[in-house]
Amino acid sequence: MWKFLLLLAAVGTLPAASVDIDECASSPCTHGTCTDRVGSYTCSCENGWTGTNCDQVPFAGECYQFSPTAAAHPDAARACRAQDGHLVDVTDQQQQTFLADKIAASTGVSTWLAVKTTVIFFSNGAPFSAPLQWSSSEPAEPCDLCVLLDSTDSFLAKTAPCTEQHNYVCQDDLKPCRQNICQNGGICTSCFNDSAAFCDCPAGFDGKTCEIDIDECASDPCQNGGSCHDDINSYTCICPTGYQGDHCESDMDWCSQVTCPLGFVCQDFTFYFLCAHPTPITRGVKYKCNSASCPDGMYCTQEGVASFSCKPE
Repeated sequence: MWKFLLLLAAVGTLPAASVDIDECASSPCTHGTCTDRVGSYTCSCENGWTGTNCDQVPFAGECYQFSPTAAAHPDAARACRAQDGHLVDVTDQQQQTFLADKIAASTGVSTWLAVKTTVIFFSNGAPFSAPLQWSSSEPAEPCDLCVLLDSTDSFLAKTAPCTEQHNYVCQDDLKPCRQNICQNGGICTSCFNDSAAFCDCPAGFDGKTCEIDIDECASDPCQNGGSCHDDINSYTCICPTGYQGDHCESDMDWCSQVTCPLGFVCQDFTFYFLCAHPTPITRGVKYKCNSASCPDGMYCTQEGVASFSCKPE
C-alpha cells in the first residue's frame, strides 16, 4: 500500500513536457510567409508589402496598413490612432485606384474610409437647420453615416451606418527613422510607430536595406568578346585587341592611332595593321623590324622588302 502511494507521489512530481506553441497558427502574416520561433514569429513579406505582419505598403509619400479584420467605424478609427495613424483619407482618384487595387488583391471586401457625414436634408434637398430638440440617442441613422469603398460596386464610395462591421485601412505619414537601417547611403523612413521601415536606395544599390550592389554587367553589355568590369551604378568594357568603343562595338582604326615610318602607308585590318612603302622596288627602300616598330603589346613581322605588320602578342 505505501509503495503504491509513493509511486503516485513520484509520478505527480514529474515535470510536464514543454510545448512549443505555434505562433504561426493564427496566420499573422497577411501578405507573407510565417516562420515560427520560440515565443515569437517572423514574416517574410511578398513583394511590395512590409511591416511586422506584412500588412503595410508605401504610396506617394504615405504609408498604408490594411486590416485583415472587421470593426465598426469608431473602433476602426481608434485602432488607427493607437498606432499613431488615422483612417485613410482619399483625396484624389489615383489614391482611390491604388487602394481599390490593393484591397481587391487581398481581402476583397468593403473597407472603411475616414470620411463620415452627419448632415440631415429636407425633402427638397436643402440641409436641415431647424432647432429641433433631440433625445439622448438621436439623431439616429441615416444622418450618422460613414463612407466605405464598396466591394460590390468596383470599390466606389458608398455611405453605410457607422455601426456596420467592415475592414479598414490606416494611414500615416512617412517620417525619418529613429534608427537608420539602410546601408550604402540609403535614406530611411518609417511609419506606424516604426513598425515598418523603408529604404530609398541611391543609384546602383537595391534590396530591402540597400545591401545589394546592382551588377551592371549582368546584362552582358560588352560586345565582341569584351570583358565587363562592374562599378557602382556604372560599368567599364575592356576591349580585346582590334575593337574599341564604350561597348567594344567598333573595329579598331589602327591607322588613326599609329604612325608608320616616313614614306610608308598604313593599311588597317581588324586585328592588326600593315606599314608598306608604295614603291619599294624602284626606290630600293628597305626596312627592318625593331623594338620601336610597333606599339606596346604588339610584335613586328617583316612582310617583305619594304613592309611590315604589327600584330597583338
